[in-house]
Amino acid sequence: MKKTLVIFLIIMVLSCCTKTHSTKDDFFTIQKTPYIGDKLRIDGFFYQKWDNGAKYLNITFFYKNGVVFQGNSAGHMSDLVEQAQQTLLNHDQKKNIKSFWGLFQVDDNKIIYERWEGSQLGYLVYREEGVIINDTTFVMTEISRVNQGVKTEIKPIERMYYFKEFSPKPDSTNVFIP
Repeated sequence: MKKTLVIFLIIMVLSCCTKTHSTKDDFFTIQKTPYIGDKLRIDGFFYQKWDNGAKYLNITFFYKNGVVFQGNSAGHMSDLVEQAQQTLLNHDQKKNIKSFWGLFQVDDNKIIYERWEGSQLGYLVYREEGVIINDTTFVMTEISRVNQGVKTEIKPIERMYYFKEFSPKPDSTNVFIP
């Protein structure tokens, strides 16, 4: 009896610690829509840099099928292409991690993307909205949580993204967005 109870407890603990798709996960409010415009270049990646004691780069790939892949990395601006190559090398591992993936849409000079972020409550959807300055620069001006289709926790931000031509891009294949 004790052995059965111990096995049951181990199974319960392990099942609570794994992150898989669940019905508790938030869903995107934007639809997967092919990007056929010319407002943003997508023959490379966009990067955002910030410094909170360490140098970080937020490297974001946009794809013609409306998918966005975003990976953070530590590094210096002089290593930008090297950081993108490292993202490419780690892509096979990241394509199975839900929090690197999302959807984006461009409407006139506005850009929106939504991504998942893991939490103890499941995967939550966060939405960033911004303005396209030109085909190589945009600024995200608002972030919010999308909870069951409703925007909550709305906060103003100012995150500038700049374009860097890069080839070959990692593909947009992942197990979460068909």
